[in-house]
Parts: sequence; C-alpha cells; structure tokens
Amino acid sequence: MKQHKVIFFDFDGVIADTLHIALEINQMSKPTLTLERYQSYFDGNINDAIHEDKVVQKIDFFKEYGKRFKTLEIDEEKKSIIQKLAKEYQLFIISSTTTDIIQSYLQKHGILSCFTEILGNEVHASKVKKFQILFKKYSIDPKNVIFITDSSGDMKEAKEVNIKKIIGILGGFQVEEALKKEKPSLIVKNFSQFYDFVKTN
Repeated sequence: MKQHKVIFFDFDGVIADTLHIALEINQMSKPTLTLERYQSYFDGNINDAIHEDKVVQKIDFFKEYGKRFKTLEIDEEKKSIIQKLAKEYQLFIISSTTTDIIQSYLQKHGILSCFTEILGNEVHASKVKKFQILFKKYSIDPKNVIFITDSSGDMKEAKEVNIKKIIGILGGFQVEEALKKEKPSLIVKNFSQFYDFVKTN
C-alpha cells in the first residue's frame, strides 16, 4: 500500500445515491422545501444550512434515513473501483450521515473493510474537525490527500485544512455550476474518470 497517498471520500452523493431520499425526508419536516433550495444547502456545511433555514425536524431524520438504506443498492462500478483503490491506497470516509448507517451500507455491499476509518455526523458537525482528527491520528499530510465530493461546501472545508487535490463528481447533491465555483482540481462524471485521475497523480 502506498502510505504516502490517502483518499478521502464524501459518502452521500458520492458512494451512495441518496439525494432524493434525503430531500423527501426533509420535506416531511418542511413541505415547501424545493430541490433547488435543498441543493443550495450544500454551498456550505449542511448542518449549519438546515439550522439557518429553520428546518425543524418533526421526525428522526437518521432513523428514517437508516430504514431507506436497507434497500439501497450500490453502483457496481463504484464498488469495483473502491476495491481496487483499497489495495494501493488508504481510504477514509467523512460524512454528515451517521457512522452506523454508513457502516451497515458498506457491510451489506461487501466493502466495509476497504476503509481504514469512517467519521460520521455524530463525531462532529464540521468536516474540518473530522479531517483534523484523522490527520492527527494517522499522521496524514494534507498534500498527500485526494478528496472526492459532490458539494461545494465540502470543497470549502477541505481547503480550510489545506487539501489541494479536490475532485468534484457529478450526479450527486449539486450540479456542475455549483462545483465549478470552488475551482476543484477536476470535475468527473463517474468513478472511472476518478480512478484515472488517482492513478496518474
């Protein structure tokens, strides 16, 4: 394994296709919430955005989210590429979803062992803090990190901890125009393009 190369993954919208699930659950608490408004939450930290927009959770979001994950499938191309990357790189997930939901999903699809550690929303609301926790614990230099995400807010937080190689992926929670604003190293359409980038950087 190339210990000098580390890959951090966002989870929702990157590994798991969950935009419409998350939107529907939030609409149960705020019926007037539109897709466009919800997508704008990801221009920053999602936890802050929900608080600022006064989305009062009338149900237990993560309890409902966990139920829906039980039948959520995984893209086989993503699964295969994650398995390939795990043979050469140290893989981590930082997410605004709770760790238990992520672990159950990855276990179901046979790739939990590919990841060194997963830090979810219960660890800290800030991804900056979660990056810092893992950098310290595993003696990770940010210059050796590649981070893949589907949101401009995540990109902002990655920049705060001096990650330089930031990849935006389409098909998640935000559209290409939103991702371009943060000037990532590259915007890819799928995991195959991401894999090509990793192997050449």
